[in-house]
Amino acid sequence: MSVFGIVYGPAKTGKTLATVRAFPDGLFIAPKGGLTCARWLNWEPKLVEADEKIGMAHITQIIKQAQDKYPAIIIDDFSIICDVELAKCKKSHSGWSAFDAFNQRVYELRDAARAASCHVFLTMHEQPPKEVKKEGSTKYIPGSPLIPGWQLPEKLPAMADLVVRVIYDDDALGWPYLYQAGPDPDYITGDRLAITPEKFPLNLREVLLLAGYDLPRPEELQFMDEHVGRISQELVKELNQKRPKIKAVLQPFVEGLSKEGIDNRHVRWIIADALDRAQLNKHNNNLIDNFINTL
Repeated sequence: MSVFGIVYGPAKTGKTLATVRAFPDGLFIAPKGGLTCARWLNWEPKLVEADEKIGMAHITQIIKQAQDKYPAIIIDDFSIICDVELAKCKKSHSGWSAFDAFNQRVYELRDAARAASCHVFLTMHEQPPKEVKKEGSTKYIPGSPLIPGWQLPEKLPAMADLVVRVIYDDDALGWPYLYQAGPDPDYITGDRLAITPEKFPLNLREVLLLAGYDLPRPEELQFMDEHVGRISQELVKELNQKRPKIKAVLQPFVEGLSKEGIDNRHVRWIIADALDRAQLNKHNNNLIDNFINTL
């Protein structure tokens, strides 16, 4: 079964790069320049550039037509795509009917994503909690993926298997931003996979692997798997120490990979995946203890 997920958070926190790391052979639908960050990985994903000519209905059709051709479809900067779509609706509809038309187009895309045979992920910006006054009453809307209107901020995530918010954490190993899937009184988050910690590294691939999904890398990148597995095993041992010395464990591996002539950007990718896998495996190995500690 495929996963429909939403990743949301502030701009420039690594949301797009994380989806490229997870699905390098996926199909990306993104505004112009949206995948520039893939240079960090020395990888060029398959891209359909979203512009004013490619509207919501077109993207919905792409999902239906490409779902059997790619392991995943990622709609990047979906919040921006929604803004453009609403502006189109306002040109052809008056008043609240513009929002009705817009909502219907988003529902159709959401339903196509939910029914797709491949994984579908949306990356979005975030909006803070707010109160909306409508028809004489006040409705509280929790913080959510950024999308116009007062219905969609809750109705769109409700259909997703995984809704994670990107948060900053000074204590994070490596990149200082993490996914939050655990309960939050002010922001919408959730995990039907029942595998993620409350906070975890920006690595969707490792989460899906841990949940039992098969996500082979493209042939050109398959050499990474052996290295990631070997390094992560050593890191798990070290993370179980009271004062883990992560750099000391990683340095010999980095030197060895470099001597093999592996591109430095791929070395960095390998190390990042190994570190993320080790943290997730450590959490999974201590699942009962972690649960008891939260009581």
